[in-house]
Amino acid sequence: MIGSAPGIKERTRSRAIIIPHPRRPLVNVRELWSYREVLHALVRREIKIRYAQTAAGAAWVILQPLLTTAVLTVLAGRWMKVPAQGVPYPLFAFAGLIPWTYFTHVLTKSGGSLISTGLLSKAYFPRLLLPLASAAGGLIDVLVAGAILAVLMIYYGAAPGWGLLLAPACMALVMLAAFGFGVWIAVTNLYFRDVMYALPFAMQIGFLITPAAYPISVVPERWRMLYSLNPLLAPIECWRWSILGITPHLSPYEWIASFSVGAAVLISGLWYFRRKEPVMADVGES
Repeated sequence: MIGSAPGIKERTRSRAIIIPHPRRPLVNVRELWSYREVLHALVRREIKIRYAQTAAGAAWVILQPLLTTAVLTVLAGRWMKVPAQGVPYPLFAFAGLIPWTYFTHVLTKSGGSLISTGLLSKAYFPRLLLPLASAAGGLIDVLVAGAILAVLMIYYGAAPGWGLLLAPACMALVMLAAFGFGVWIAVTNLYFRDVMYALPFAMQIGFLITPAAYPISVVPERWRMLYSLNPLLAPIECWRWSILGITPHLSPYEWIASFSVGAAVLISGLWYFRRKEPVMADVGES
């Protein structure tokens, strides 16, 4: 038997393997709460990159919806005479752009949240915190845009009603829908890196079929049920009602259809994320 020479230490390589419990829930709230400091750090990094390390960080958050609203006001409000349901069209469009801009932010940031982070193979933490940080960090943009919307409402003499108290709940619905899609894109992008190249085109199509710049009343009746499968339809209508007091012209079936699709995307996304979580370090850091 050959023994090791004295003074020479054998080096062993340790490897951590994440094995999910067979009865593990889709979202382990207790575990996420125990790693809340990690979430805070990820959100701070998200905000720092967004604002502190860019030349026009905060200014771009303000200019982007304002410039888009100005273009839509000329094209849709004046030339195409798109109805605004009794409110000035700039208010109608800007209010709709706030949840849509947040939605696109979450999809873009979540899509790359698992790629080359340098964290997946170094320490264990719930991987769901990465797309969750993208969703939470984007709420800062909502607050900034909400302040601009308040100024516009003062300018146009529009006063909010009691529905304003439900605005956070309506935005939470937008956040859940965005998070569901963001989780799907984050995991899919691990295996198909060209997803992020197709995402801008998909969001352009999504903007056209989402009532951010026009009311749902312009959609022909025969297409309404199919149109209501858009998971952003109900949350945006809820948000616009809470801010501007515009009554949503949705039937109970259209409300149910929109919320059901959003819930299906969220639940299936969490299931897919949990299934792929054990191999994310190998795929994401390769």
